[in-house]
Amino acid sequence: MAEENQGAVEVSKQILTEEKKQNRKEGIQTVGVTIMAVCAVIITVVAVTVFVNINNKINAFYKKADTAITALNEIATDIQEADLPGMATQINSLTETATDGVATTMEKIDSINIDQLNDSIERLDEATAAFQGTVEVLNALFGR
Repeated sequence: MAEENQGAVEVSKQILTEEKKQNRKEGIQTVGVTIMAVCAVIITVVAVTVFVNINNKINAFYKKADTAITALNEIATDIQEADLPGMATQINSLTETATDGVATTMEKIDSINIDQLNDSIERLDEATAAFQGTVEVLNALFGR
């Protein structure tokens, strides 16, 4: 009977030892899963932050590009309305014939719309500034 008790005690000790090992394994697994979950949350937060930042930069780029395109369209319209080839033809005709004299020549030169030309130059300057801003956004976005 003492041997049976001794055997039962040994079996009980082995069972307790195995339960302790199993509890340690479960504790380590719980810590590992918790660490993985925290890492997943951190990665998600960083990814969302990066996405929002890139999205904001892209939106700023599109706004500046749209402004530049609008300005270029206005400049192109102004240049088309200015009829530069027609003006060149008139000036050539005036210098070749010279029949109307200096007064007529001055009247033709005065008919050139200097204000419209100045407005076109100002819009070209605005478009250049908008493109410069676009380049700066691209440089900031792509790290150049």
